[in-house]
Amino acid sequence: MYKFIFLFAILLVLRTGQAAGGTLELATAFREGLQNHPDIVNADSDLQVRLAEAMLITEVSNPRLETEFRALTDDPVIEVKLMQPIKRSYFGLRKHYAMIERGSAQADAGAQVAGVLNDVFTRYVELWTVQELQQLHSRNRGDFVSLRDDLDRAVKAGQGNAVELALLDAEIANAAAERTALETTRFSRSAALASRIGRKDGEVITVEPPSGLPIPAESGSLVDFAVRRTPLRLALIKREEAALARLAVERADRFGPMEAGLLAEHDSRDGGVLVGVGFTFDLPVWNRNEAGIARAEAGVGVARNDLRLQDPDRVAAIVRLRHRSALSAEEGARRFSREVVPLFETALSRARDAIAKGQGSPNQIQPIINRLAEARMRAFELWIGSLEARAELEGVLGGRLEEALGAAVR
Repeated sequence: MYKFIFLFAILLVLRTGQAAGGTLELATAFREGLQNHPDIVNADSDLQVRLAEAMLITEVSNPRLETEFRALTDDPVIEVKLMQPIKRSYFGLRKHYAMIERGSAQADAGAQVAGVLNDVFTRYVELWTVQELQQLHSRNRGDFVSLRDDLDRAVKAGQGNAVELALLDAEIANAAAERTALETTRFSRSAALASRIGRKDGEVITVEPPSGLPIPAESGSLVDFAVRRTPLRLALIKREEAALARLAVERADRFGPMEAGLLAEHDSRDGGVLVGVGFTFDLPVWNRNEAGIARAEAGVGVARNDLRLQDPDRVAAIVRLRHRSALSAEEGARRFSREVVPLFETALSRARDAIAKGQGSPNQIQPIINRLAEARMRAFELWIGSLEARAELEGVLGGRLEEALGAAVR
């Protein structure tokens, strides 16, 4: 039943390929998560239980055979009764309910897959966040270290400030300490991801930067997916249909069960056989299955309330807002990384060239390095914000962006 979901994950793997150096790619994490995530394992078990329960719905009671032998005189009498328990719902309603319940169970399992993909994505991004922070601290420390020798020589030559050298040493030590402190978080988040994708080797996972299709400029296709084809909405529609079908069964059985069958009696004195038909039923005096009907009506109410939260107009409005947020966040992160950070890197490079030519002082570089470190951190924060906005959009969609845009590789 997960055939198309698995195919989607495999196609993503084929699209992106395997990462070099033993690192884990997002597509591979999705594939392993769809196979090993605890929710997938539980969803499959729940599906089997619900399919078995659906089979039980259509189960018809076996006929009952009663025999009685009476020999109070020299002429014994043999009486045979063959009775079949019957409910009104046996005539099509239970079969219809079972069919819809099977579809509902499969739709719920499909909706569970969307949640698994979102969970794997979240854990993957959390781990990548720590890795990226560590790399930022390493790059910042490298910039500070590259300045220290020049500043140390300037101080010894009486041309530099010893206080600035001490501050520089503090920055170097701080960057190294920050990177080391993040190791504990990296181990923890690696374990969290490993538990979701079924890794058992105990090794710390290193992930590639999360990749995916860019946010589309228009939200029309996303709205269409969320309103009409999202697995969550389909599951809720199936739940309402199943609840209504169950209510029809309970109402049909409001007069209780009855039995109908054949009666046969053999009288040895007359040597003949009397044959007739008979039936029994409960008189609907004290109840008419009110409890069962009320329970089914409550189930219909719950299903409709859940579906109401996925009202097309409401979903469309939320998707449009989330789309604007994600598009804006992605564009802002991209522009800052491509336009702002390179300017500070260029400024640092020119300052170093000037010092190499004897046209500047090492003291002039440290403020530039500090500004570059701040710019890198801001670019990182914006990128994380864009990933969070993307995850929120996919949460509203009820599926991955690639799925919503029909991005399977041909």
